[in-house]
Amino acid sequence: MSSPTSGAARAEALFVRRRYFPERRVVLVSLELEAVSDYALEPLRLFSRHGIRMLSCIVQSHPNRGSVHASLFLDLTDSSTDPAELLVELRAIPHVRRAELLDLPLTHGEARLVVFTLREVHSLFSMLRELGAGGEAIMYHMGLRAGEALAESLSRCFESGRRALEYLLLYHESLGHGRFELERYVDRAYCRVVVRELMECLGVGSERPNSQLFRGLLAGFLSKIWGEKVRVVESKCIARGDPYCEFEATVA
Repeated sequence: MSSPTSGAARAEALFVRRRYFPERRVVLVSLELEAVSDYALEPLRLFSRHGIRMLSCIVQSHPNRGSVHASLFLDLTDSSTDPAELLVELRAIPHVRRAELLDLPLTHGEARLVVFTLREVHSLFSMLRELGAGGEAIMYHMGLRAGEALAESLSRCFESGRRALEYLLLYHESLGHGRFELERYVDRAYCRVVVRELMECLGVGSERPNSQLFRGLLAGFLSKIWGEKVRVVESKCIARGDPYCEFEATVA
């Protein structure tokens, strides 16, 4: 008869196996493609040729824009293709402008993209704003923690802070969070990010800059990447009538 302790240990081992899938080779691919009518066909044919399964995917495509952004979780377990070779082949597709691949230990939760509509997200943000300064602080620290966690993962994948930040912006654009441009970057000192249609400010009216979540995310991310405490100011904001949101980050 097994002891309660051994039973608990077996249950924990089963949970770890189900949660982390150590036997699977899952990678995250983020793409920017030209907005041709069949933009998805060549990447999908490539995956099919190599026996790669697509587990989850999100695509941002608008009729009046010249680019498409996508992030995909791919299972390479049954494929003989090396991730580095896959990335080379993706970048060789004529209408692929940018392609990045993260080969990291991924949990089941990380490999599952969950989507909320902008209206649903705004309802959540509105509830927090109604709490006043306390609600805004919660939003900022939610972003801060998320940025720190992303930096810990991405710093192992890119040779420079700039490359890691460029990937972060590519990834968030594919998730529909906004249209991001890195306008200026001075390593460990300063950067300026311009965002059009930032999800937390889009459709919001305010007399002052509105972003807390992305401002916190950028501060947390850069603080970890630069190894210094970083202060981020939203110097322009569409919520108060500016043409775009602008964030300036400096070492505090």
